[in-house]
Amino acid sequence: MPNAIQNNANNILRTLAEQPRQEGVNAELSGLDLAQTTGLAPNEINDAITVLREAGLVEWLQTFGTGPYDFNVVWITPRGRYEFERTPNQPPAEATQEVRVIRPPSPVGSPFGFTDYDWEIVADRKSRNDTLYVVLGYKFESEHYNSDQLIANVQHMFEGAIAEHNELHPSYQISLDFRALSAGYGEHLFNEIARDIISADIAVFETSNLTPNVMVELGVALTWGIRVLPLKRQGQPTPPSDISGQTWVDYQDSASTFIDPEHNQKLVRMIERAARKKGHT
Repeated sequence: MPNAIQNNANNILRTLAEQPRQEGVNAELSGLDLAQTTGLAPNEINDAITVLREAGLVEWLQTFGTGPYDFNVVWITPRGRYEFERTPNQPPAEATQEVRVIRPPSPVGSPFGFTDYDWEIVADRKSRNDTLYVVLGYKFESEHYNSDQLIANVQHMFEGAIAEHNELHPSYQISLDFRALSAGYGEHLFNEIARDIISADIAVFETSNLTPNVMVELGVALTWGIRVLPLKRQGQPTPPSDISGQTWVDYQDSASTFIDPEHNQKLVRMIERAARKKGHT
């Protein structure tokens, strides 16, 4: 069970995340505002805000004369909003228990160099429950496929599966945001790649070459709990043992056809699960 401080921190984070805000303006609350909303005592609020701030989930403004509170106003950061929105399916009381507030400023598995702008993009994409974000990682030149055809075929595959999903579920329609990951591994560019992976709902990786860069990208997705779909050309080597438990899909002709006759139905079910994770029931 979470300890008392973490319970209080979760309660406060939820309160801050649910505050209405104008474009470009932080939704700020004072200590008294939090006390009236949460019913917590000043010392409980101060302890919880300190924990949240050290984790990078909130920021505060300190001025003189704010006692018994340690701050004037406090607001949620993009990273805090992202952490809160990672469990959108849970009822509010349960969701707050799932928020991981005890984190260092640079969590294990987090790309170095991430800024508030990066976290804002991640939080925004995670909050859009009408859009499915899909990324594709692949080796840019390969003897196993034509890159342009691979990208077009994988995108077309998801477009068809989402169309079928929308026919099956007319009460909630979703659209596709598909993008192939960028080339290169400079520091700034790698952060862009990692940001796209972390903010995705499904990450697809072409692994026929077992390219180190693609394996790194797949590792980022697994570290952050992103749903992955590894592809490989039929007959290519099996994956490394550490990730052999993933579901692998064999294809032919640059992913224009798939070996499993139930591939499309399985893809539709994957999309349904991803949609539920974004808050659809």
